[in-house]
Amino acid sequence: MPTQPRKTARSSRHIAAETLHRRQQRREPVTILLNELAAQHALAPNDRQLAMNMTYGVLRQQDYLETLLQKFCRQPLSKLKPFVRYTLLIGLYQIMFLDRIPDSAAVNEAVKAVQAAKLPKQLQGLVNGILRNAARQQGQLPQPDAADSHGQPFLNHPPWLTQRWSQHFGQHTMEDICRANNQQQPLVLQVNSSRCSRDQLRDLLQKAGTAVHHGTHSPEALILTDFNGRIENLPGFHEGYFQVQGEAPQLATGLLAPIIPDGRYLDACAGLGGKTSQLLGACLQMNSAQATAATQLQAVEPEARRRGKFLTNLKRLHPDQSITPYPGTLQDFAQHCTETFDGILIDAPCSGTGVTGRHPDIRWNRLETDFKRYQSIQLDILRQAATILNPRGIIVYATCSLEPEENQEVIELFLTEHPDFRLSECAPLLPPAARILTQGPFFAPTPAQGIDGFFAARLLRDPD
Repeated sequence: MPTQPRKTARSSRHIAAETLHRRQQRREPVTILLNELAAQHALAPNDRQLAMNMTYGVLRQQDYLETLLQKFCRQPLSKLKPFVRYTLLIGLYQIMFLDRIPDSAAVNEAVKAVQAAKLPKQLQGLVNGILRNAARQQGQLPQPDAADSHGQPFLNHPPWLTQRWSQHFGQHTMEDICRANNQQQPLVLQVNSSRCSRDQLRDLLQKAGTAVHHGTHSPEALILTDFNGRIENLPGFHEGYFQVQGEAPQLATGLLAPIIPDGRYLDACAGLGGKTSQLLGACLQMNSAQATAATQLQAVEPEARRRGKFLTNLKRLHPDQSITPYPGTLQDFAQHCTETFDGILIDAPCSGTGVTGRHPDIRWNRLETDFKRYQSIQLDILRQAATILNPRGIIVYATCSLEPEENQEVIELFLTEHPDFRLSECAPLLPPAARILTQGPFFAPTPAQGIDGFFAARLLRDPD
């Protein structure tokens, strides 16, 4: 029987450095890259979590860390071998930001990573010398909130992106957005209110020693400010008491209200099923409150991997219910669909610039040309949804982007083509605490307001 090739062990620092190097080469999400490497090298779950924390930490503080590194490096950073460069940035991140890891461990593990990469001893010495100097001088080094050599704050975002945001939001708000994005983000839970109350879950988590408090904007949100463990180890996970979901997307599903008796609803871009689960809860609540035919919910998700996770998540959150997503595009679904819907939720594919605090690789992977490319996809999805919507029906269009091309411009183009639709105000359907997050008729928070960047519009079809 042939033996399997032995997996070579690598430290979490080594995996993080290699992940950062591959991201630079391939511009792919670091979760995908890191998972590939973690599987290849049999990285333990705790080590994988540390590798992800360090990878995200470097990406959140990249400008700042590179400025520090250049102070200790005689040659331009571009001349360093990429693996060495990223190993040094990870070491600096540990020294400057991770109090729980001793500086000596940060230095030693960085040197070991270079050794494991079979790089020359002189590079091992370079890494050792730079990081030891940085650890000794830590108290005299500029802090993350200091100004750079030009008197500007460390924004840690590509200049083309900050220039856009400055034009759209103003300089002050742009800096606030960047500042918020550069912080480690808290874990946000959406309580499955069909199975437990928010206070019940909060008490359960607190008894287990988890620091948790109510969300600011969503009545179903709980915030875990300092959680770095595995989600499935939290009390209530396997019982289906919650799912991980930011406050902004939690609020978006409520914009389909009112859920009507006998109504038919569609999650047109279901993904992993987070919003489908929320909509299902609303439909079940309606069904229990009235005796006529049940409110129905369907979903569309073309990607097989996501459909698998959708089914797993839905079984955990609503074990007595069954929804099988249509395994194709919305265009395919619309062509084969024999019924129409009273409400359609579109959580559209987008650039994700509103959540680059949670996923800091987004800011470095994006190109400015991406926004028009996404706009074309988003507008096509809206057009397809319109073909299967009832008169007096509602479309909620949502993205986690901050860019006008993907948000207001998409709505303007759609309304120009579809005079039988009109915008409806989002504010009346939001909880009072969330109404400050609107801009005109839109729900449009930014990270500067202590919440993920998001956009949602409510489109009503006029009667025939």
